[in-house]
Amino acid sequence: MKNIIILLLVLGVSCLIGCSKQGEVMTAEKNTSSANYSVNTEQEAIATTTQEASLVYVYVCGCVEQPGVYSLKVGARVCEALEMAGGVTDDARPEALNQAEQVKDGQTIYVPSLYEATSNDEVEDGLVNINQADKDMLMTLPGIGESKADIIIQYREEHGSFETIEELMDIPGIKEGVFNKIKSLIKV
Repeated sequence: MKNIIILLLVLGVSCLIGCSKQGEVMTAEKNTSSANYSVNTEQEAIATTTQEASLVYVYVCGCVEQPGVYSLKVGARVCEALEMAGGVTDDARPEALNQAEQVKDGQTIYVPSLYEATSNDEVEDGLVNINQADKDMLMTLPGIGESKADIIIQYREEHGSFETIEELMDIPGIKEGVFNKIKSLIKV
């Protein structure tokens, strides 16, 4: 009975020691030599470091199926990052991105929606297109702060493009006073 208890204690301690060594992979061989174990651990650490050095991490967000942080090989292209994120959604505007561009470590890849504009079509002839302007562009209008810009974008996404500029007054918080300040600065 004492032998069984001692054996269980030895096994328990061995398991605890093995479990506490995070990141170390034990080999399946019955090798009790600590020198061989150290060599294997060092080789694995070198291999892991080399592998990590050949990866970049990018954040893919916006109109993609599975936004998140993805690891890609150095030299990978934006199109590969989009593929890893499950592809673009139906309301995405992927042509706004240079999909042939190489990704960089720490890069954010944002896929805009059809309703969002690129910098060259947000403002044309001095007027802000309320169907295409992003949050920052909407916030340049007098009386439109961050929360109202968010509400405009949300309304646009839920109800589709504005038919007339007067439809802005259908949005809670944008009434005649705010509308009169911005009506000469906007278009649809």
